[in-house]
Amino acid sequence: MNTNLSKVAVAAGLAFALAGCAKPRVVQAITGRQDHLKFLYVEGSEQGIVRCKVGPDGALSACQAVSVALEED
Repeated sequence: MNTNLSKVAVAAGLAFALAGCAKPRVVQAITGRQDHLKFLYVEGSEQGIVRCKVGPDGALSACQAVSVALEED
């Protein structure tokens, strides 16, 4: 991950962690590939994934929640 994307990932992680009044949303992991980043977050007892497009300048756009279905073995 290049330096610009790293800075964006850290900034986005902080934004997710500080957003909202009810429960804090804490980013647990960030993965990226070329022009997309995915954030795994924990909010209270719930988890989720948010996927964002990354522009040439490192700006995030078109962020959306990704539905996740976990199966138990």
